Amino acid sequence: LFELMFEVYRNKVHFGEEYISDADLNIFMNNKRVFGQYYTTHNPFDHILFKEWVELFISDINTVIEPFAGSNNIPYLLQSIGYNFTWKCYDIEPGTSVVNELNIEKRDTINNFPNDSTVSITNPPYLGKSSARRRKIDYPWQEDDLYKVCLSVMLENCDYVAAIIPESFITSHFHFERLWGIISLPYKMFDDTECPVCLAMFSPNGKNGKKIFSGNDFLGTIEKLTNHQLMIGKSYNNWRFNDKRGTIGVKTVDSQNCADCHFFDGNEINDDDVKDTNRAFSKIYGLPFDIDKDLFIKKCNDVLNDYRAKTKDVTMTSFKGLRKDGKYRRRLDFATVRHILDFVLIDMENYQKLF
Repeated sequence: LFELMFEVYRNKVHFGEEYISDADLNIFMNNKRVFGQYYTTHNPFDHILFKEWVELFISDINTVIEPFAGSNNIPYLLQSIGYNFTWKCYDIEPGTSVVNELNIEKRDTINNFPNDSTVSITNPPYLGKSSARRRKIDYPWQEDDLYKVCLSVMLENCDYVAAIIPESFITSHFHFERLWGIISLPYKMFDDTECPVCLAMFSPNGKNGKKIFSGNDFLGTIEKLTNHQLMIGKSYNNWRFNDKRGTIGVKTVDSQNCADCHFFDGNEINDDDVKDTNRAFSKIYGLPFDIDKDLFIKKCNDVLNDYRAKTKDVTMTSFKGLRKDGKYRRRLDFATVRHILDFVLIDMENYQKLF
């Protein structure tokens, strides 16, 4: 409905003789922001892993709760691929249902979750705590994003939960004890946001090896992929990020063209660009003077590329938008950068001690 209203307003298409007013449009768009509502444009459920998840309960349970229904896009998408569940749909601000025979009951499901079923399939609202504060929107919860609040409520009340949520969930380890499987959705799921998303599925005990797909490509299991983490304990060296004295540079966000996070000579970064707030590039101080800088940089890139290949980027947080190769852009966090620097430095110093 929001998309329809926006298109009508933007293109000056009229109902009868009246245009949608600026005031009405602002009401619609503000409701979207307050309640964190976004609507899907693809069908993520037509997937082998989702179908395997449904088989866990389909013989015993046919009623499904949609606790954050919006306009009933989730039931519509599932019906379009042959899933004829009995739905119980709720929303704090119900839209006009896109499924004619399916009503949406007005209800605050975060504070009053229904007990119609032990299965829930939804696209919960997303609203970061910092974003809410910046927009001066009331945010009374402890979790850093509203989707986590919704996910916790669903898992408290349901044995089986499937939710389209931000892909950053993969690196959060939030409720991983119940996680059954994940499908990263490497395409634009929503018309009005570039938020990278995934379809996360949960079961009573989470036992399935926690398979993860990127689209239709099977990547492995969460446990296997995260075993390649570069954790080596306490940092060996006192690295200082965003330091003008730095001799090592690092690009920490993929471009739209390709996976191009990398290490390089710190002298390529202008001192005027060295700022504490810069998270795309950093100039790093701390490389011992007796270490060959060029060789060190080469080895850091070798380790980074090997790390990305072995983890399929699962342990790197997704960044807004897709690359031209159809995969999510990724962010290389400073903790991982530090582990790579430590790993290479220890390796090179141990090698030098042999001579």
